[in-house]
Amino acid sequence: MIPEVLTRLHEREDERAMAYKTPITIKETLERIGSNEYLLPAIQRELVWAQEPERMTRLFDSILRGYPIGTFLFWSVPAEQSQQFTFYEFMREWHELNHRHNDRVSLDQPRALTAILDGQQRLSTLNIGLHGSLAHKLPGRRANSLEAYPVKYLYVDLLYEPGEDDDVQYSFSFLTPAQAEAAPETLHWYRVSDVLHLSDNGPEIFAYIQRHDLTSQRAFHVLNRLWRSIHEDPAINYFEEREQSLSRVLDIFVRVNSGGVQLTKSDLLLSIATAQFTGRDAREEIHALVDELNATWPGFRFTKDLVLKSGLVLTDIGNINFAVGNFTANNMAVLDQKWDDVDRALRVAVKLIASFGFSESTLSADSVLVPIADYVFTRKLDDTFVHSTDENARADRAVIRHWMIRALLKPGIWGSALNQVLRALHQIIRDSHGRFPVEAIEAELARRGKSLTFDTELIEDLLDTPHRSKRTFALLTLLYDWIDVRSEFHVNHIFPRSLATRAKQRDQGIPEGQWDKITDQVERLANLQLLPGADSAKKQAQLPLEWVLTRFSDPQARDAWLAGHDLYDLPPTLADFPTFYEIRRATMRERLRHLLGVQASEIRSTAEAAPALPFSDPVAQAVAHVPRPRRPGDPQTGSRAFYGRAEVLGEMLDSGLLEVGMRLYGVYRGDRYHTEIGPGGFLRWQGRTFDSPTQAAIRLTGQRSVNGWTFWKLPDGTPIGELRSRV
Repeated sequence: MIPEVLTRLHEREDERAMAYKTPITIKETLERIGSNEYLLPAIQRELVWAQEPERMTRLFDSILRGYPIGTFLFWSVPAEQSQQFTFYEFMREWHELNHRHNDRVSLDQPRALTAILDGQQRLSTLNIGLHGSLAHKLPGRRANSLEAYPVKYLYVDLLYEPGEDDDVQYSFSFLTPAQAEAAPETLHWYRVSDVLHLSDNGPEIFAYIQRHDLTSQRAFHVLNRLWRSIHEDPAINYFEEREQSLSRVLDIFVRVNSGGVQLTKSDLLLSIATAQFTGRDAREEIHALVDELNATWPGFRFTKDLVLKSGLVLTDIGNINFAVGNFTANNMAVLDQKWDDVDRALRVAVKLIASFGFSESTLSADSVLVPIADYVFTRKLDDTFVHSTDENARADRAVIRHWMIRALLKPGIWGSALNQVLRALHQIIRDSHGRFPVEAIEAELARRGKSLTFDTELIEDLLDTPHRSKRTFALLTLLYDWIDVRSEFHVNHIFPRSLATRAKQRDQGIPEGQWDKITDQVERLANLQLLPGADSAKKQAQLPLEWVLTRFSDPQARDAWLAGHDLYDLPPTLADFPTFYEIRRATMRERLRHLLGVQASEIRSTAEAAPALPFSDPVAQAVAHVPRPRRPGDPQTGSRAFYGRAEVLGEMLDSGLLEVGMRLYGVYRGDRYHTEIGPGGFLRWQGRTFDSPTQAAIRLTGQRSVNGWTFWKLPDGTPIGELRSRV
């Protein structure tokens, strides 16, 4: 069937734009690649096979075995059309650190050339194997050290004897010259590129065999087969397209690549942007920006699609769909003109979300970056915004962070109708003034059926988030926002999973009926915390109480740290884990209720309501608890948590400020009592006087960076500091 189809295509060569051509050898093909007669159009993606050396070596095995390696599709570009498009050279020396992108070809003068529409990965593999090299990073070595990237060349083992069940008949491998030299006598690695220098497959091959004392007939067979495969066999079968319509070429390109390595739409459209940019090379700019965004510590994995989509949104191009019709000369001229600002906005936005502690492993929806970058673009913000200590900048960052976390936690926000959502949010951001327009954004999302309102069912689902979920970090940093996550932090098990195996539970006398439940709960949110990388490494498989006693020698610092993480009454063994888990889960539920705006009545109306508070004051029961650490001298039994509410006290002063006070109601060790902040701006707490809410917050959390005016909140979640700004 296939030969008949090819014959018919060949017979109609004069009638159609695409024609089946006479096959050529690999040597001839590589010579045309070397002279830049064969080039890559910008619609071609990067060389992805370089990350899979085994795939590359299997291609050479297929060639030596005489297997077909597929038909190629070439695009014949006449001289008068050649300067209308952008072309790139084939990869030759691929280096993971400093040469992963193809070099652009400068066409100073018009000339006829051939662009490869289908077959880049295969032809690049042949070019690297016979003319070039690969350099991958060694595991465990520093990423910015050149020594971590040894240069390797393609070798074939002339003595390899395949077994009956072997998947390959010829053993190829990428090796350093030192590795090839150090091979045992049972192997003989021949550098594949050397076959290009053999003028025949007779005397010169015999001379090599004798010079290296290779008496095995296998050695002659392999070397002879390699020579003929490269020099003689017409292995490159190809069609040639002569039509110059870009729409037709793109359509062909999509069709022929649909069964191979999938291309994103941005890969196809970058060629148009590149051809129509006048001030820069769109492909090189976008590749470089993607690389730098992803290199932002602690590391991301953004795509060209996201960057290109962001460019369309930020520059106010009406239709942001990935379609050829939207990449007009006028639209691309706008993107070209504003690219520097787009570049800056994306860099600042990524640095901002990195300062929130997010990374590739914790960012569950990359599209959340677009509205943030849009805001940075509109406000013309720069890097100083990320770390500014200005009160307005800090408040703005806090609003963006809180919105971002909620938008990541609520399912369905970044799924369907994404283009329409981004376009609508762009309009809101562009028309806004002042801070990040969170209220207008959330109203628009709600109008589109993507409300950021949380309910009881979703909170319960969030509380069951497992350790490996990307939303785990977002939840923990929302719950414990006093933790400075700008340094390296890990999501750590409070009770290590290694201590909760069925065997360990049996050894501790835990009833078998609880084993599966404990094993499951150990992986859930209530048994997780954020720890600095160094602490996480040291803690490892220690019981939490044992580790805390070692980590914090000062009792007050220890109590403050425990209170800050909601770790009350840490049990000394796993046997009491279920009780600890339920208490901390209830604590987290109350925190999430406040932070996500869920009414107390909604939570307490469920079957899994929080445990009853140890007092009956209806005012106190209507609000969330505020944790309070155990004090030195406290008895070892009784309630350690301080449940209560904050009530604002105060009066208007001549200065125009509201003198803020706060009364806390609650129970501690079974005794009902209350304490007060002010009026007068200080907190009297068990004989200790604090001059400000910040000092009180520092005492409670143990964190000197905490701001009391934002830490202490009203029952509705409003920070007390906002009372001053409302006057």
